[in-house]
Amino acid sequence: MRKSRMVTLVAAGAVAVGGMAVAPLTFAAEAPRNGCAEVEVLGARGTTERPGLGVLLTPLAQRITREMPGTVRTTAVDYPASFNYTASVRQGVADLTAKVQRTAAACPETRFVLTGYSQGADVVGDAVTGPLAGDLDRVAAVLLFGDPTFTAGEAFNVTDGNRSGVFPRGRGRLDAVADRTRSFCNGNDRFCQGGASLAAHLNYNQFLGDASGFAADRAG
Repeated sequence: MRKSRMVTLVAAGAVAVGGMAVAPLTFAAEAPRNGCAEVEVLGARGTTERPGLGVLLTPLAQRITREMPGTVRTTAVDYPASFNYTASVRQGVADLTAKVQRTAAACPETRFVLTGYSQGADVVGDAVTGPLAGDLDRVAAVLLFGDPTFTAGEAFNVTDGNRSGVFPRGRGRLDAVADRTRSFCNGNDRFCQGGASLAAHLNYNQFLGDASGFAADRAG
């Protein structure tokens, strides 16, 4: 029931996001696919964005790659990002978990930066508090944008609003990664603040520098 209202809530925003151009997934300092990177950036896109990292997480991953001193691999979470919200999030959590665990087993020195926008932020949060809860020692940073499960009052929040999202996760649920997390939420954002503004939900490019710098610092 927690997420049953999302189909109605996201319809207008998803159409707007889905119509935006997606930058090609090219990263100047990315590690070879057949080797172990020092850092793997995993990204879960927002609702109805085309497969890949999406319009926000693509430039974020590019910035992180440029700012890291070592090798970086970027990986998109493979999930529907659809209006069938609960099932879509569940598939995203499963795919993100499998990718982290697969890399962790093959590459014991690789650290992870987990990123998510909108529905993708929900995916990352559910993975961290669920199946990845026992595998967080190598998670260097968690970056969330426009998270519907945003909870007001957390120390890692970056926002000019004071409300919780449409599906608040609850205080303390992300305590295990609180020191490694930044959750960016614009005031009046329709989803992470339960506000009235779709434009606020689509305007997170302003935080890319802060987010990439935080990730580079934590992973470094």
